[in-house]
Amino acid sequence: MERIDKFCQKWAKHLLWACIFSYIFVFGYLCFLKYQSFNYADWDLASDAVVYWSSVHGKLLYYSFQEQIIFGAHLYLIIFLILPVYALFQSPLTLLFLQSIFLGLAAWPLYLLARSKLNKTFSLSIAIAYLLYPSVGYMNLFETHFDIYEIFFLFFALYYFEKENFKRFLAFVILTLLCKENASLAVFMLGIYALIRKRPKKWVLFPLLAGAAWFILSIKLIIPYFAKEAKLYPGGFIFSCYYKHLGGNLFEMAKTVILHPVSTALFAFAPHKITYIIRLFMPVGFLGLFSPLALLPTIPVFMQNLLSAVGTHSLIYYQYVALLIPFIFFSVIHSFAKLLRYKFVICNQGALLCCFFGFVIFSGIYLRSPQFDIIGRIYRYRLDDLSAQKDKLIRAIPQAAPVIATFQFLPKLANRQELYSAHFIATGYKMYTNARYEPPKDLEYALIDFNEPLMLSAFFPPQAAGNIRAFLETGDWRVFKAFDDTVLFKKGYEQGYRLCEEVSNPKIGNPVNLVLENGIIFLGYDIVDDKISDRSLLHLVYYWKKTKGGRPPLGFFVQFSSPPGNVVFVKGHFFGYRVYLQGEWRQGQIMKEHHYILLPPGAGKKSYRINFGPFIN
Repeated sequence: MERIDKFCQKWAKHLLWACIFSYIFVFGYLCFLKYQSFNYADWDLASDAVVYWSSVHGKLLYYSFQEQIIFGAHLYLIIFLILPVYALFQSPLTLLFLQSIFLGLAAWPLYLLARSKLNKTFSLSIAIAYLLYPSVGYMNLFETHFDIYEIFFLFFALYYFEKENFKRFLAFVILTLLCKENASLAVFMLGIYALIRKRPKKWVLFPLLAGAAWFILSIKLIIPYFAKEAKLYPGGFIFSCYYKHLGGNLFEMAKTVILHPVSTALFAFAPHKITYIIRLFMPVGFLGLFSPLALLPTIPVFMQNLLSAVGTHSLIYYQYVALLIPFIFFSVIHSFAKLLRYKFVICNQGALLCCFFGFVIFSGIYLRSPQFDIIGRIYRYRLDDLSAQKDKLIRAIPQAAPVIATFQFLPKLANRQELYSAHFIATGYKMYTNARYEPPKDLEYALIDFNEPLMLSAFFPPQAAGNIRAFLETGDWRVFKAFDDTVLFKKGYEQGYRLCEEVSNPKIGNPVNLVLENGIIFLGYDIVDDKISDRSLLHLVYYWKKTKGGRPPLGFFVQFSSPPGNVVFVKGHFFGYRVYLQGEWRQGQIMKEHHYILLPPGAGKKSYRINFGPFIN
């Protein structure tokens, strides 16, 4: 251990900065790959980018997804500090790189904080454990969020708290408050912590008053003022719906928690939420639990996450743990300091560090932390033919055109003022309300992946098929470009086809007349020569007839075989793109469905035998 201490005494800072730069480089690269390969499958990154782009181009803080100022959802005052950087580099990648940079750089104030209590060896170990902490890696790769900047600022705030430098502590507390309205909860509790630590009054009163005032102002005044649909939200705050099981306003929620502690505790400490707590503390060897006082500021944050009805709030993969991380590592520092008071521990420091890193490495592997799966992530985010085709669709949309799209396309479309999310069409309602969603009338393009995973898993209620169908039909949306089950529509595009439409007495080039289950007849198909330069696309048209009631099959596959009969490739397709040929399909109707199949590389100039089926039930 003495050799290690001597080595760290000389090289600790150099090693730490090497680790920091390695983290920033690796995660910056992973973010770049994920962005280029359309793997950002939620709307947070695009939301942030749209706000920044609108702000730089004349509509300050405009949030087109909800058609209001962003402060009507969250109070992100830190936007004003980041905006000059974005103005120089106007791309969603700027936000991704900044996120990686700040998460990586946060290891430096953590190291300084640890050095206020521990030697360089333990301080370096804690900083490296932070860079390997699973939630840090997961947050880094999950969209972009202003919450992550809280980690950097809070580490500095806690460092200057320990160094008793009030002015700098005050500065970083204010910066923390700028990140998001709920940061005020942790700041408020810092005042309680300072009181218990018997600090002078200013250390107690400022965090208490600033935290309480900022929380009330944010939730009760500022956010409701900017919220376009404030009257539709309980208390005027859109996200209060997460806690409506506790009551309709803050007073009722607090009353429920106080008067019904048993039922509240049962809800908060359900088995999956206990697992969440274990996964937060396991990567640091549960050391934080030995210094509960240092965890005091996390109480309202844990309550916020554990009492929420939304499952993602009690998972380690998302930004909701950002406010917890600084205090978890703060408690680890205090726990090490306590343990190192004992002679037995001092004599076995090497064993203690080995156990600590054992937990760090085991947890990283067990929880499949991105830091321990870099090669797998690079493979997962690799660029392929699908990415190339999606890029072609993006480039086909004029820069200034108003567009609505499913999640994966939003980031690359974000440099425009009029960008909207298609999941509102699927649900039929505005976010967290019972008010009907009406798409903007000036939309020109709609880019929809009918197999979008998040939309299908979280935003596809029973009425979704009818809602999407109504949108496409009433707006005269026609196919502009397409491949597989991804379609770029253009409103009023006369040269384009309707994706599905009713026909009578069609002339079918390849008759089949196969009777399927539930009274569905596959009449046959056409191969359409669109005379397009892209020979990797095969345009097929299917003809279906319904002879009696019943639900149609879920889907089918198209099999391409070489002349000798060897299967070359297979393409699956959901019946009617999941939205057509459903409840609206009447008995006796013949429907025509267009399908643009993306052929594998090199397959466009060969001859194939086409087979259909079997159908998937």
